[in-house]
Amino acid sequence: HLYLSTTLQLIGGNEGDRFLFTGESNGASLCRMWVWVGPSQVKAVRAWLSDGQHTEFSFRPGERIATLSLWGNGNGTRLGAIKFKTNKEREFFVKMTSWGLKTEYPMDVGSGFCQGLVGNSGQDIDCMGFLFLNNIQSIVLCDVRYPTIKQVTPQVAVEEIKSVTYKNKTSKIIQTNTWSMSENITAKFKVDVKAGIPDIAEVSTGFSTSVGVENTYSRVHTSERTETLSTNIDIPPGKKMNVKITIGRCSFDLPYTGTVRMTCSNGSMFSFQTTGKYKGITYTDI
Repeated sequence: HLYLSTTLQLIGGNEGDRFLFTGESNGASLCRMWVWVGPSQVKAVRAWLSDGQHTEFSFRPGERIATLSLWGNGNGTRLGAIKFKTNKEREFFVKMTSWGLKTEYPMDVGSGFCQGLVGNSGQDIDCMGFLFLNNIQSIVLCDVRYPTIKQVTPQVAVEEIKSVTYKNKTSKIIQTNTWSMSENITAKFKVDVKAGIPDIAEVSTGFSTSVGVENTYSRVHTSERTETLSTNIDIPPGKKMNVKITIGRCSFDLPYTGTVRMTCSNGSMFSFQTTGKYKGITYTDI
């Protein structure tokens, strides 16, 4: 998938040993850079990915590279300069200290989501390029599993949602569901979740956990249902009867595993495994 879902162009010479410092395996992105320049070359680059790896420009949450240009050193042997602007109108520009710049090479930045750096290096940076994801059409968190759900004993709190006297009324029940994800993705793109939602059911021994039918949700999902509070009661003459209606409420805080699947506008796919936390509130029937 390297040449379908991503875009990369190396500028400089052909010497040195290849380096590959990217977040392709887990969706991490470039978040900081230090660059050292010499008279006729870029001497060294130090980079950080968003998952904490080290291989300074610090990218802010949601910040992407909007335009990027690279220069060689003019005689085809080294990288000479780096210049980019972000969608937050910030600029980064480093170049050789003595030799002048010649041919500028504008780069295809795709979606602006930079996964890291690729190139050759020895005593200097012989050549280097930025690895970008192509323009993204959609991102889905799928194949979601809750590995510890069967080990969980549901802690169900019984709540009184209505106390009525001779009346039938309705009440709205609001449920919330959240799947946490790495900020480097969610700050830049909208993510849908294709998953089943953890649920509880009343059984003879108490309550049990299960996972509902898989459906597609927003990453932070809120739903509500209306419960009709109705009951048939026989009231003897001259008597008054109060009816209390209760419901069980359960909060989930579970680890999950899943696959993040990105579909690019050219039809290519990029995916990686991820983990996170699911938090949700669910209710029993009345």
